[in-house]
Parts: sequence; structure tokens; C-alpha cells
Amino acid sequence: MKKLSILMMSVVMAFGMMIAFAACAETEGQDTEQTKAVAEEETADTDAEAPAEEQEADAEAVSEYVDLAGEYQDEVSQRATATVIANTEAQIVNITVTWSTSASESTEWTMSAVKEGNQLVYSDCVKRSTFMSEDLDDEGEGDEDGMGGGAEETVEYEGGSGSFEISDDGKLLWTGAADEDCTGCVFVKISE
Repeated sequence: MKKLSILMMSVVMAFGMMIAFAACAETEGQDTEQTKAVAEEETADTDAEAPAEEQEADAEAVSEYVDLAGEYQDEVSQRATATVIANTEAQIVNITVTWSTSASESTEWTMSAVKEGNQLVYSDCVKRSTFMSEDLDDEGEGDEDGMGGGAEETVEYEGGSGSFEISDDGKLLWTGAADEDCTGCVFVKISE
């Protein structure tokens, strides 16, 4: 009888241990599921923060380009003007600089620039010279009374590179230009 009692007690203890192990395994599974859920939530939070931070950085960059947009006048020569147009989608500015040599002659530089630090850097500048003549008609030919008028445009170069330095007070100093006509211009914003 003693042996039977020990055997029964052993069976009861084994059964109890199985129940305990099952409960632990179930709890462990729940803990694992909870741990996974917490980890996924933390990852989602991190992922949500990253795009928000990227969006904030993009918005700040767009704002910088928008702030640069406007009409500028060269304070040195008083003959050159610059028009800066923000292209917020591409995060560049399109710049057109016009220099009037006389009433009948002008030079124009067009370029797209990217902001790098405190500079607007470009490598696609096109320089055009335009000559207006009263002796030319629209096709560039003279007419009988010499009053036809017209414009003759010459592309001087393409693919010019350079930069505008942005000063603390918002002026644009044209520094690394492809030709000497451009160096030393200091553009001051005159309108948005």
C-alpha cells in the first residue's frame, strides 16, 4: 500500500508539474506576444518619427528656397538685375541675370542653382547677348524705311559654372562665375 501511495503521489506531482509547465509556456507565449507587440509599436513610432523629421527638413529646405525668391539689383554697377524663382519641388532656384550695356544691347545669364551651405551653386549657365537694331525687321533683315526694328540673339556659351554666396543680410555675391563680367556683382533684394 505504501508503494501505491508513493506511485499515486508521483502521478499527482507529475500531473501538477505538467500543469505548471503548461501555464509557464502559455504565459511565456503571452509574454512573447506582448514583447512582439511592444517592439512593433516602438518600431512604428520610430518609423513615424523618421518621416516626420524628413518632412520637417524638407519643409525647412523649401522655405530657404522660397525666402531667396524675388527681384534683385546689383548695388555695384546698378546695371544688372537678377530674378530668382524658387522651384520647391526640385529644391532649386532658377536665376536670370540681365545686364543692360545700352538701350540696344543686353546680356542675359540663365541658370539653376542648388543651395549648398551659404552658396547657390550652378553648372548649367547659358549666356546670351541680344542686340536690338532699328534697321532690322523681325526676321533680322532691314526694311525700306529702316524702321523695322528687330533683335539678334547670340548664345555666347552653355554649361557655365559658378556660385552666388548668400551673405548674412540676404545679399547675393556672384563669385565663382564662368566669365569676368559676372564677378563682383552684389545683388540686393528689391522685391519679393
